[in-house]
Amino acid sequence: MAESADKGTKKARDRTGWQAQKSAMTRDTILDAALDCFITIGYASTTTAKIADKAKVSRGAMLHHFPSKTELIQAAVEYLHGKLLYLYAKCIDEAIDDEEAHSLPVDERNRRGLQGYWNYLSSDLFTAYHELCVAGRTDPELQYILEDSIARFDENVAQSSKRLFPEWAKRGELYELAMDISQFLMQGMAVSQIVSQKDARVSRMIDYLSDRLEEIFHAGDQDAAIHRHSSRK
Repeated sequence: MAESADKGTKKARDRTGWQAQKSAMTRDTILDAALDCFITIGYASTTTAKIADKAKVSRGAMLHHFPSKTELIQAAVEYLHGKLLYLYAKCIDEAIDDEEAHSLPVDERNRRGLQGYWNYLSSDLFTAYHELCVAGRTDPELQYILEDSIARFDENVAQSSKRLFPEWAKRGELYELAMDISQFLMQGMAVSQIVSQKDARVSRMIDYLSDRLEEIFHAGDQDAAIHRHSSRK
């Protein structure tokens, strides 16, 4: 009897575990469908009905996981945040291998880092993120949902950059300048590509930006030399 009861308990646990796994899979399917809608038809045209249709789930299943559109959007933003962090790390790691990172000259690391960043910006996930940011300009609720995600993502990027480019971290304001120039110029390029698909200019701009970062980096050496010379007087 005890053995039979144990088997029954195990089957119940297995059934509960599978149900939880199936529920999580359905939830992720709905969130993937939401991101796909943001990319293909835009945030303004996205409805819960269209997301359910894209995910191939019933209206009841949609309401079970997300009783309101606000809850769905909050979950979609958090889901996108996780995917963006993973994708960013993957693109940078593929461009700059950790094992060889510090054996490379800083100028080569700069160039590879920019290419990795561009690969991230060229993704459909960044398109979804940009679509939400634009929609948030006139949607205070969406903007509020996005704010925390944006801040956490920027902090992650800053920490990653300090790990891969420790020399830059010692440059103080020059480091902040280099980060801002890279972010604003390359995100502008990515938005331009979404609109006009002019890929031919990208390589030229990455080369140009890499050269400018090299100048900024070595300007720190010049400033340090001037400071040492002045202190001897």
